[in-house]
Amino acid sequence: MATTSAVPTLRASEANWVHSAIWDSFWMFSALWGSACLVALASIIGLAGAGPLMFVANIFLAVAHSWSTTFMVIGSPLLAAARKQNRWKFTHVPIIVVVGSLVLGLAVGMNRAFPESTPLTSHNALWALYLGLFWVGHFWHFGNQDFGVLSIYRLKAGQASQRRRRVDKMFTVAMMFVLQPVVYFKAVSHSPFSEAFFSYAPVSPELVAVGAGVAMWLAVILTLAIVVHEWSAPGRSIPKLFYYLVMLSHPIVLYNVHYRLGFFYMIGYFWSHWFIAIGLVGRINVNYYRNRGLGRLRALSKHVFSLGGIVAAALLLHFSFGQYNSFAGNHYKSILSQVRPEHEILLGLVLGLFLAEQLLHYYCDRSLFRFRDPNVRGAVAPLL
Repeated sequence: MATTSAVPTLRASEANWVHSAIWDSFWMFSALWGSACLVALASIIGLAGAGPLMFVANIFLAVAHSWSTTFMVIGSPLLAAARKQNRWKFTHVPIIVVVGSLVLGLAVGMNRAFPESTPLTSHNALWALYLGLFWVGHFWHFGNQDFGVLSIYRLKAGQASQRRRRVDKMFTVAMMFVLQPVVYFKAVSHSPFSEAFFSYAPVSPELVAVGAGVAMWLAVILTLAIVVHEWSAPGRSIPKLFYYLVMLSHPIVLYNVHYRLGFFYMIGYFWSHWFIAIGLVGRINVNYYRNRGLGRLRALSKHVFSLGGIVAAALLLHFSFGQYNSFAGNHYKSILSQVRPEHEILLGLVLGLFLAEQLLHYYCDRSLFRFRDPNVRGAVAPLL
């Protein structure tokens, strides 16, 4: 009887494992299937046609990922109780972030602090601060997400020791807070942020190029070391091993970036990050609605419609003023220098809104997934 009764439990466990593996493969490892899709499409219509075609969805994915975590922290019913108990964290700080971003954007626009040529001068200091807040936050934000993904798989594998946690943390810090920025300045040397860096930092592009080569090989060595450590340790996690390799692909592809590899970098780096955020927030919110008695389809629809209006409004901003979003950089000096004096305030507001969107996302993502707050941990963790 015991054997017979165990069969349904075993089958349910196998079904859950398969469902989890499929879900993880799509949302957590989009870098792998996205690159495979790009290769397959390029073999049919060529990379010159496949790359731009795949990036038609970029703006939608970027905006949806940014506002997913922001919506969860400042607007979702799931965290309503947490917001009431900690107004400072969930209301006051987000307001300060938005107001501060708007003030800085207005200061840049009204003082015409953006550069018309390089190197930048002291007049462009506000512009450098504007870019620095975004990009320093970018590496911090991406690195924390990588550590968060490793933490999810560490917990699922039952790796409870603090030593395993410290190893993952040190690896993430080295890869995303040290090595990746060095490679970035070599590979994307003409981005707005790189131009600001080389204008003020006492280093030459040639020295950074040498440092980037060293950084790339250090990334390879560190990854090999942590893969060996994970494989030889008890309770090893196969998803963690794969994710270490995803993290390694970022500096390798970025170091060797050119027109062709640029498409793969966008998928492996940005798509990976965006899909993870969208997938985790969707999982949390859908499970929240299902726990309240809704079926799977109704729960998914409610999540999509709750977030959809916010994303649609943000998309209007990007489609209307996207040419002034200079964080990626695309002939930004000539575009900004053509702004007429009577439009400087409007430009400042647009710059401030783009900065606010990103800084608010960085803050809300950290507030949602850090789990230091017991109210957030108690509400969110069971739904993951």
